[in-house]
Amino acid sequence: MTLSAFFYAVTDVFIKFMSPSIGPVPIAFVRFLLGGLILLPFLVQGHESLKGNSTRVLLLRGLTGTLAFFCLVKSIAMIPLSNAIVVFYTFPLFTTFFSFLLLKEPLKKLEVLLTVIGLVGIYIFMNPGSHSYSLGHIFGLLAGGFAGITIVLIRKVRKTNGPLIIYFYFCLVGGTVSLPFFVVNFTMPNFELILLLVVLALIFLIAQLLMNQGFKYCKASEGATILMSEVVFAGLAGVFFFSDALSVGFLVGASLIVGCGVGLNLIGRSRASSYTMSNP
Repeated sequence: MTLSAFFYAVTDVFIKFMSPSIGPVPIAFVRFLLGGLILLPFLVQGHESLKGNSTRVLLLRGLTGTLAFFCLVKSIAMIPLSNAIVVFYTFPLFTTFFSFLLLKEPLKKLEVLLTVIGLVGIYIFMNPGSHSYSLGHIFGLLAGGFAGITIVLIRKVRKTNGPLIIYFYFCLVGGTVSLPFFVVNFTMPNFELILLLVVLALIFLIAQLLMNQGFKYCKASEGATILMSEVVFAGLAGVFFFSDALSVGFLVGASLIVGCGVGLNLIGRSRASSYTMSNP
C-alpha cells in the first residue's frame, strides 16, 4: 500500500506538469488504453477468464474509478498539487461511510466522531469564505467521494477476482468512456508528451496493481488510510517542484483530515486483532 501511494504521488507530478499542455482526456485515454493492452497478454497467458466474477460489480468499480480519476485530474489542473491531493484524500471518510452502507461493516461511535472531525478539517482546509476556494476543490471532493465507493467495491470483488482482472475492467470502462471525448478533441502531441504519456500509463499500472494486491490483506478503511501517505509524498513534491504555499488553514485542515484517517485505521486494526484473537 505504501509503495502504491508513492507511485501514485509520482503520477500526480506527471499530471500537474502535463495538464496545461495536453488536458485531462488524452491523459485518461492513454492510461486506460495502454493499461488494458499491457494486461491483456498476461490474462490470456494465465488462462484467466476475461469475464471475471461479479461482472456487474467489476463494471461499476470501473465506472466509479473512472469518474474519480477524471475529477482528480481536473482538480490537479485547477489548484495547487498539494491542495488537490489533500482534498482528494478525504476519501477514507467516504470509504468508512460506504463500507457501512454497502458492506454492512459496523461503525463505532469513535469512528463517527473521527468522521465528523474530518468534515471539520475539510471546512477549515477549503475555507469557503475565502477567494482561494474554487471549482478545483469541488472536483477534488467529488474525486474523493467516487474513490471511496471504488475502494469499497475493490474490497468486495478482490475476494473472488485477482488484481489483474480488476484493473483490466477499470481500463475497459475508462477507455470506453474517454474514447468519444478523445476522438472529438484529438490533436497530435509532440514526441516528448507522447513519451511522458506512455511512462505515466506504466506508473499508473504499477500503482494500481500494488493497491489491488494490498486490499487482499487489509480492510477497506485500513487500506484507504495507508494510501494517505500519498499526501506526504505529493505535498513535498508540490512544495519543491511547483512552489505550493503552505498556509495555516492548509496545515490545520490537512492535519485534521489526515489525523482522522489515521484514527480510523487504528480502529480498523484493533477490530481486526480482536477478531483474530476470538477466531484463531
